[in-house]
Amino acid sequence: MDAFSRRKFITGGAACAAAFPFGRAAGAKPSSRIERIEPRSVLIRDSTIAGESRRDDKTPAHPNGIPVSRDKWLLIYATRGFRGVDDDCSILYQLRAGAPDGKLIREGVFVRSRSDWDPLGDGRVCIAQHGHPVVFGVPKGALAGGKPAPSANVFVVRWRKLARLYDKSRNYVEHASKDPDLADRTQTVEWAQFRLNRNEDNIEIIQPVAGLRQRGFEAGPALSSAPVRHMNQSFVQAVPYTSDGTEWADCNHFNGGRIAALRYRFNRRSGRYEWVETGPLLGGEQNPLSEASLARYGTRWVIAARRNRGGAWTIVEDPFAKSLPPLTSPVQPAGTSPMTAYTAADGVLRLFTGDPGISPYKNARDPLYCWEIDPDSGFTASQRRTIFDSVRAGLPIRPAAAPKIDMCKLLPHTGGRVQYLAYRVSMRAFNFPYVGGSGVVAGIPIANAEEKAACAIYYSKVHYTEAFPGLWEFDET
Repeated sequence: MDAFSRRKFITGGAACAAAFPFGRAAGAKPSSRIERIEPRSVLIRDSTIAGESRRDDKTPAHPNGIPVSRDKWLLIYATRGFRGVDDDCSILYQLRAGAPDGKLIREGVFVRSRSDWDPLGDGRVCIAQHGHPVVFGVPKGALAGGKPAPSANVFVVRWRKLARLYDKSRNYVEHASKDPDLADRTQTVEWAQFRLNRNEDNIEIIQPVAGLRQRGFEAGPALSSAPVRHMNQSFVQAVPYTSDGTEWADCNHFNGGRIAALRYRFNRRSGRYEWVETGPLLGGEQNPLSEASLARYGTRWVIAARRNRGGAWTIVEDPFAKSLPPLTSPVQPAGTSPMTAYTAADGVLRLFTGDPGISPYKNARDPLYCWEIDPDSGFTASQRRTIFDSVRAGLPIRPAAAPKIDMCKLLPHTGGRVQYLAYRVSMRAFNFPYVGGSGVVAGIPIANAEEKAACAIYYSKVHYTEAFPGLWEFDET
């Protein structure tokens, strides 16, 4: 099935809501319907998995999640240690009842880290890092156009993987800049596919963990049709590319500071998704981009990415066209922290990130803000709102430890007036004096127990002034 036509957008009913701003006619400019954003404290404080808990000096981080049936949610996250900068570890999941903050039904593991990895067979002792997972798929029992969705109850989970040098004698993870060749040769994206089981009390793996490669490039040095060496994982989950949910799209970043859209198609014969197409590359050494987002905006697509400072944006009819319009780089916001962009339930495009020029603490990642972005006015930002502020929340993290509130994810809307945000609270401090990529001690103190206890996955609720339909419809009988 091709991408949505304008007629399908207008007449496609609830299935169209899965890929387009909710409840607005094609061509109509959306207006904000946010009443308030309510911080709700901790969503995931600890893991029940042996080796991945606070007893093991690890905390939950990098959240994401989707509904996997009418009344079940799957949250995914990476665990994170304090052995060095960006000590990302394993990828875990939680199955919950009713809502993202509903009762925990089951917790499990997609992939575990290890600290005895020799990925290149040359004797270098490394840890296997796994970070910022994303997940997509059509919920079990969902309908598309009033009929059972063809790809319902098949889900894709992905994450980045990287080798980092490990000093076992000190239990210390070296900075990635310590061995650029190692990082360049081991950076990859992995994926697995799964379904919700019959009893809806756990998941079943239908495709084991493997490297993500485009169809037709299953073997050999090239991983896709794009001229790239390696790929890193987007923070933002894929969005439907077709009305029945058999195709999805997102935007990853590649070596050389480049980004491109990826398209996935459900293969009915195998019962699995495949990466089938890569869009044109944007960015490069002169204009490096990373951490890309892809969002539907009416009948068009918005591509957003992080620059060294601030963001870069473009709006296109099709992210897989042969050529794409140039990028726009607004002056504000001008943050240096992770950024994510989503079209929210009210149809408004929103950006989630920090900005040290606005922060009362001059901290690039505290507070966490959201802005409304207007693609038709040069991607101007307005209506700044605070999502979470560590000082106002009373978190016991010293300013010198550099608190971080980031990796914000707007979770898919399932109907009504409330939509969920999930984000990470962490800090730059860890178990050693902080040494950055330049090898210079940054003056950040060693983390203490009270600060570690505050690190977790937190969440907020976005309250709208009116109800909006959910991403998917279900049989009411």
